[in-house]
Amino acid sequence: MINWHIQTFASTDSTQNLLRNLLNEGAGEGVVIQALEQKQGRGRHGRDWVSPLGNLYMSFSLAPDCAADVAGQLSFVVAVALSRAVGRVQEGDHVRALKWPNDLLVNGKKLAGILLESDIKDGKVSYLIVGCGVNILSAPDEAIAIKDICGDKQVPIHPFRDMVLEEVNSVYRLWKEEGFERIREEWLAQAYGLNEQMSVTLADKRVKGRFVDLDKKGQLLLRTEDGQDIAINSGDVYFS
Repeated sequence: MINWHIQTFASTDSTQNLLRNLLNEGAGEGVVIQALEQKQGRGRHGRDWVSPLGNLYMSFSLAPDCAADVAGQLSFVVAVALSRAVGRVQEGDHVRALKWPNDLLVNGKKLAGILLESDIKDGKVSYLIVGCGVNILSAPDEAIAIKDICGDKQVPIHPFRDMVLEEVNSVYRLWKEEGFERIREEWLAQAYGLNEQMSVTLADKRVKGRFVDLDKKGQLLLRTEDGQDIAINSGDVYFS
């Protein structure tokens, strides 16, 4: 059970950067940095994450004590936890889906994103910084916010933050005690685009095929036209 230690700031450049500094100074697992707004919020590959007032922006630390090639499973741990938390506040038949590797969609539109950054020593992860951005009161064009799916219910930022951390605690404990398989199954049950045609942009090329599975390391399995399965651990995905 993680005892969360939450620090909330009116504004910061990036919750990821601030938490990294604290960890480098000796902070441990369970530190949560929340900002009401970010000046330099970022997503995967250094992309900007627009961070106006009214949404949830936080980073928290985990110390999974695992090999580097296993740490990627934590992205799915957090995605499942986020989906569970959203399920507690949504009303109606809105469809939640998890898009590989790190997005939560509702009705096909992005509601939340996850960013993992790690520190690796001697092949092991000494700590993991997990960043979460959740649209609560506002969303960019073509995205969606929690206010759009919760009916007349008010969903304040801090209580929702606590729901997310509660669910992270639960799913993280499940991962540590039983491994990845049950989390993998829950993620696949909500997988966006499973068994559909897609293309993946890698560092040096683009590959096309059908999204057929998630392997035991959290890699996307893409089946090409000639029947070959390619395991992909990083890339941008696009569905036909």
